[in-house]
Amino acid sequence: MLEFIIKVLIPIIFGAVAFSLIGVTKRYAFKKTKLSPLQFLILAYGNSTLLFAVIYLTMWGFTLPNVLPGFWQAVIGATFANFIIQWCNTKASSLDQGEVSLTAPLQAMTPGLITGLAVLLGEYPGKIGVAGIFLMICGSYVLLWTKTPEHWYGYFGPLSKLMLLLHWKKLTQAERGKAKVMALGLTSATFGTVGLLFDGLYTRRGQDTQGLVLASMTLVGILSICYGVWYALRPDNKSEQKLGRLLKTGIIKYSASFAGLWVLHVLLIQPTYNETFVAYTGTLKRFSIVGSVLLGYWLFREQDFKKRLWAATLIVAGAILVSMDGVIGNVRDKVQLLGF
Repeated sequence: MLEFIIKVLIPIIFGAVAFSLIGVTKRYAFKKTKLSPLQFLILAYGNSTLLFAVIYLTMWGFTLPNVLPGFWQAVIGATFANFIIQWCNTKASSLDQGEVSLTAPLQAMTPGLITGLAVLLGEYPGKIGVAGIFLMICGSYVLLWTKTPEHWYGYFGPLSKLMLLLHWKKLTQAERGKAKVMALGLTSATFGTVGLLFDGLYTRRGQDTQGLVLASMTLVGILSICYGVWYALRPDNKSEQKLGRLLKTGIIKYSASFAGLWVLHVLLIQPTYNETFVAYTGTLKRFSIVGSVLLGYWLFREQDFKKRLWAATLIVAGAILVSMDGVIGNVRDKVQLLGF
């Protein structure tokens, strides 16, 4: 038990704190500057790549780790998932309605969505898993329920907010912003099901810290390059938001803070995949969601604090039950059988 606390529980707790601060850093960056989402992503993951490179070269020089077969396939799979996840998260943070205490609970829906993937693959949750899904659904209702719905689809929690997109022209600017945040948050959580599985695979196939750092450096390096290409082909800024001009205003401090927190949370949390089940680590990491809600209220005085705290608590409790069910591990095994 003591070994579990030292090797798993304590690193995840500190890693979850770092992860919750990542969302706060992004929110600060968009509130205090004129950065566009792609500009932030380029700088944030560029700095993360440099930091991982410094760690790697300092510790292991130019040697390569002895990794297991399938390592690079898992890295590429995780990179693809994160390309979508991180853009959705960053875009949501850049919107006025993209409050930390709103977006974080939505992103915690990943374990429930993994269970949905499990059903498609022929793996059905047991009673504990069903109870967990029920709690997560209750959490989503608490998070998003504002009044008695006017339409039948209003009774379907987060999905009702997506239905608002069908009535785009009739929405106010605030309603459009919130509908966008819902869509981005749920898309992030959906691809998070893939990302969580591949994170565990490349960490275990990397065998040790050297493999993990190499994988992480490759992942964020590809992300930074891909976002850079996207920005070069189709910039998402205005004339007064040119990246070169913004770099002269001290904007680098936000992306550097993000990079430090990103590297820290990776080095604290992902080694625990070698000590326990991926589902347990992924679920314990969800406690960062409660921290995000608290920080959103303390730092930004975000609205509906009590409701969002209750919602985050229910969703995290549901995620814990889902992880105890074992269905996520079965999904990971089936994913490996598909050639990953």
